[in-house]
Amino acid sequence: MHDELAEIRDFVAEYPPFDGLDPAGLDKFARRLVIRYLRRGTPFPPPGQPALWLIRQGAVELRQADGQLARRLGEGDHHDAACLADSPERHWLGHASEDTLVYGLPKSELETLWAEYPDLHRRAIEDLGQRLRHSRLATRQAPERDTGSLPLANLIGRPPVCARPETTVRAAAELMTRERVSALLIVDGEQLCGIVTDRDLRSRCLAAGLPESTPLATVMTPDPLTLPPEAPGFEALLTMTGRGIHHLPVTHHGRLLGLISSTDLLRAQGISSVHLADRIRRAADLGQLAVLAGELPELWLNLARRGDNASILGRVVSSIGDALASRLLALAEARHGPPPVPYAWIAYGSQGRQELTLHSDQDNALILADSFDPSRHAGYFAELASEVCAGLAACGFMLCPGAMMASHGEWRKTAGGWRDTFADWIIQTDPQKARLATNLFDFRVIHGDDSLGRPLREQISEQAPHHETLFAHLVSNGCSTAPPLGFFRQLVVINEGEHAGQLDLKRHGILPIVDLARIHALAAGCPETGTLARLRAVAGSQLLSHDGGETLASAFECLLALRTRHQQEQLEQGLVPDNFANPAQLSASERHNLRDIFAAIATQQSALRLAFPDTLIR
Repeated sequence: MHDELAEIRDFVAEYPPFDGLDPAGLDKFARRLVIRYLRRGTPFPPPGQPALWLIRQGAVELRQADGQLARRLGEGDHHDAACLADSPERHWLGHASEDTLVYGLPKSELETLWAEYPDLHRRAIEDLGQRLRHSRLATRQAPERDTGSLPLANLIGRPPVCARPETTVRAAAELMTRERVSALLIVDGEQLCGIVTDRDLRSRCLAAGLPESTPLATVMTPDPLTLPPEAPGFEALLTMTGRGIHHLPVTHHGRLLGLISSTDLLRAQGISSVHLADRIRRAADLGQLAVLAGELPELWLNLARRGDNASILGRVVSSIGDALASRLLALAEARHGPPPVPYAWIAYGSQGRQELTLHSDQDNALILADSFDPSRHAGYFAELASEVCAGLAACGFMLCPGAMMASHGEWRKTAGGWRDTFADWIIQTDPQKARLATNLFDFRVIHGDDSLGRPLREQISEQAPHHETLFAHLVSNGCSTAPPLGFFRQLVVINEGEHAGQLDLKRHGILPIVDLARIHALAAGCPETGTLARLRAVAGSQLLSHDGGETLASAFECLLALRTRHQQEQLEQGLVPDNFANPAQLSASERHNLRDIFAAIATQQSALRLAFPDTLIR
């Protein structure tokens, strides 16, 4: 092949969808192209037969009929409006905004190419969100085989055995014997309202001398804790052991799917994620916990090598962090005695969202019962929090540089104190209060009395949607980091310092999507805290279309997958994992995906800035 044709072929091979062509297809494709040179100001597309244009060098602006700028094309972008009968782009007129070199393919040749490569054709006509979803699916590797990291939906062995609240204790015992189960789920219609275990029948009925005609409503545990079907098995084990329970219902949007027991999960004791969690639960002191925490990077690496997706890995690290905190709290209580008043230890930030990464710092706080008396109880909780935060640091979870931890008095408040604080952040907000809300509003109770956290979650969901000034500040703060795209969609890398030539995937990609998801969830009164759960819950809401939500979710998963692969490579080389990627070391398809991702982020940031303009806070 001539040098010029080889150069064309090599260029085309860099850009989707043509990067999917085999060598023979690339050679054939390169020979069919026509070449046009457009001086600055020349109309675009050029006259002639080509139906598809690929920008080789230079830049093109496309404008709508009213003259408004619709799209900018730069190196590697293609224009195929002539192939799409219903596309509004067919009516856009453009011009070369600088001297530009383009490659064109006549429609007959393009149709031949699509006929020979139908998969390529399907890929070519996907829109932005579909391309990202396609990429997300393509990055998913081998099926998950570790019982500990399999979603609970895959671990449910049989339909749940249910009874009604009015069922008698005798009838319940007969049903449990017949079905060979150790727990019954109590349902009223389709609503789960309680659970009764064989231990409940012994301790609450027989030992209490209640007659066998007693209805289950009298002895059941009402409103039991549940987990969604996508939660992994080890998270269920940690939840059960942390709460001292042995059965956990699995529900999806209120619909009962099944029941998981600790016995079911501990049968997989040899599986590393479950095994590590169980050993943490039984550790005798901080020294043992620190040794066990040291196994987490190797566990993470093994799961990544085996193909567990990035969301599962985030839940692994978060759940191990939960387990370490819970055990440290239990050990502290054993040393200092039982807590004088009920409390809830909460995690917020990435741990609250269950998106924690290796080598993260701590984000925690304490909610104390309103019966808390500072003169009598402050010393107990100050010592407990100080010991636990120091213990987590010894286990590899760094102290927060901003001191936003339970070891500092500002982050230990009564439930009423937190209610007043949250109301102040929501109603009398300012930029700093909005930044604090951004962190704390992702909180999750990981140890202690769940009932102390529930009213605060309800307060956030009920109050936040009605205060536009809060959202103006959240948008101003959260959308201030522009995606690293240049004027013509080229990736803009860091230009100096240790990470020169790289992209910060966390700062410019992951965190902006986290912020977008949080803002949309708060605006919709959605109680979810995880980023993907938030995006899927609010897709189709007033501010976020179904396609917009799915596109952001796909972009988030793509970024997490890219970071996971990068960090896996670093760990295998003995390096400390970070969030920086070098575009020059990525494939052309990955670079194109990054441009799509950053473009999607920019679009959604612009939409929110229009919905909540800065004028509200001036």
